[in-house]
Amino acid sequence: MVNILMNTSMIDEAWCFPILRRYIKPNMKVCVVALSFFDDTKTQADWNKQYQKGSGIWYRANHDVFFKYGIKDEDISWINYFQDSKEAMKEKIESADLVLFTGGAPDLMMKRIKEKKLKKALQQFDGVIIGYSAGAMIQLDEYHISPDPDYPSFSYERGLAYQNDFDIEVHYDQTKTQLASIKRVLEEKKKPVYAIYEKGGLIVEETGITCFGKVDLFE
Repeated sequence: MVNILMNTSMIDEAWCFPILRRYIKPNMKVCVVALSFFDDTKTQADWNKQYQKGSGIWYRANHDVFFKYGIKDEDISWINYFQDSKEAMKEKIESADLVLFTGGAPDLMMKRIKEKKLKKALQQFDGVIIGYSAGAMIQLDEYHISPDPDYPSFSYERGLAYQNDFDIEVHYDQTKTQLASIKRVLEEKKKPVYAIYEKGGLIVEETGITCFGKVDLFE
């Protein structure tokens, strides 16, 4: 298994493409786990506005970016919360070489993963896992949410437990709120925190952690 944790889905950009191409290979089958939408997405029509093929706001940024790696359109499947059965979702995950977790609401994504009974299939997946923002956070055993416009208070949440030896601060911009959250994690959890700038990321393998782009480490 390889875990890739980032903020942006634009993986075809020059700053990250050279390193990610070592892991994202032509003809891979990709499963996009699009379960990170906020509570204001209540219907299939709402979901379509975000993720529908061709017209969804986030469709191209989570789909077309794989073309540069030699992955074909027909080899990319999406998990559709409102249309897919639980079994269909599970089959898409199990047939993939790469699983992608979209950005958005990490706690709600985990809630839906449990609701659709996908946790075991995801935890047993042994290919390449890539996640952006919320999709990076849920790769950890436990992660924190720093206060922002969507989340008014600090909290600790449970993830999929691919990694448990560190925490991350996503969309890092050296704000006082972020620094206070990092300090709190260091004091309470005694774990190092990787602060990932917008153009930064981590690659976690059995051999260790590789930072690319701009990342600060707090210990």
